[in-house]
Amino acid sequence: MADTVETLTARRVSIVKARDSGVLTVKHGDEMTTFRSLSEMNRIVANLDAQIATLQGTQKKRLRYAYQSGKGL
Repeated sequence: MADTVETLTARRVSIVKARDSGVLTVKHGDEMTTFRSLSEMNRIVANLDAQIATLQGTQKKRLRYAYQSGKGL
């Protein structure tokens, strides 16, 4: 079964709520997941954001910075 934007968004919301409350265990429907750390939760949220953006046809903007060194002459 393919994930939809709605199911991915619901998962993201439950993980973010748990993360913000300091809980490492999340229950979504019949599934229960225990994360090892806050950084793992952050990686999962970022992954869900990328999947949602792909399904919506949008991508995160990437910023590029150009640096010039020297006297500029």
